[in-house]
Amino acid sequence: MIESNINESFPISVTLVDENTSQLISGQTVSYDIRMINDLALTPPINGILSESAVESGIYKKALSIPSAGTYICYITCSGFFTNSEDIVINEESPVDVAKYNLPHNISVTEVVRANSVGTASQIARKVPLGNTDYIMTLVKRDTDSNWDNPVSSGNSYAYYNSIEENLPYMMGGE
Repeated sequence: MIESNINESFPISVTLVDENTSQLISGQTVSYDIRMINDLALTPPINGILSESAVESGIYKKALSIPSAGTYICYITCSGFFTNSEDIVINEESPVDVAKYNLPHNISVTEVVRANSVGTASQIARKVPLGNTDYIMTLVKRDTDSNWDNPVSSGNSYAYYNSIEENLPYMMGGE
């Protein structure tokens, strides 16, 4: 499987081998055709001929890029040889960019306390005392954003208490 990012160059290659002599076969026309994983053709199509390596005869290659995120399949064909296929996954965002989101200055953690004496059904079930931690809200922003108005990810960890008289939760987790 090949994994890449939108519009990022990645290589495809194939080696043609004579099964009887185990020798590499040069001088062939090797075609490639990239399609959606369900075999639907792309618009515009991404297909063509692989170039033979100048370093090692019998190895055919090309650098490609795909402009949309998704899962694709690349068919490589040559007359007289079995068709080869390779799955391709194109990510929406670079793993490097995603890693930047997890830098300390991109994470906001806020304690939300129970402020209402009536309480919600969830607060009562979790035995949250008035004035104590109800939940912790976490927001993650892009490295390029200056605030957390449009987070990439968010979530809450809810506090669970043994009794309404306790000051510290015994557990934090999903609601």
